[in-house]
Amino acid sequence: MKKLFLLRHGKAGIGANDKSRPLAPHGKQDIFRLGQYLKTSRMLPDHIFCSSALRTKETYNQIQAGADVSLPADFRDDLYLADAKYMTRLIQNFDQKISDAMIIAHNPGLAQIFHSLSQNPSNEQRGLAFPTGTLAIIGFDIDDWSELKNDSGRVLQVIMSPEIRKNT
Repeated sequence: MKKLFLLRHGKAGIGANDKSRPLAPHGKQDIFRLGQYLKTSRMLPDHIFCSSALRTKETYNQIQAGADVSLPADFRDDLYLADAKYMTRLIQNFDQKISDAMIIAHNPGLAQIFHSLSQNPSNEQRGLAFPTGTLAIIGFDIDDWSELKNDSGRVLQVIMSPEIRKNT
């Protein structure tokens, strides 16, 4: 089984332009707590693919800090505002040695890919708009990322920032 973690960056503050917007203080705190949760739940990814925007890089740093680990990552300009079709092709080309991959990126692409890959979203998840700090974990019964298809993933968990605040 392959697992895909889809993480929208934490709540952002103000920057000179959209790509240079940093995380807001509570955005940093929420993502730090998410990193702690992933570590204690033993759900850390093998590799992270991260948009090159400042807020996604800071999200990556906060996940690592909260989990107290160093996670390998590729920082990619092409993930900045990428759509679901593009992300699907990217995932299909992941190295097969990666079992659990995380994408840290932006909306609307993350909401689109969540809905296109998920075969069993709950009633609550069907209309999920993917607010900042949301993490969805989707499992695929495949051996090779190239086998990834729409409507083939089983939603394993969806975690939103308010839930992390409440449970830590």
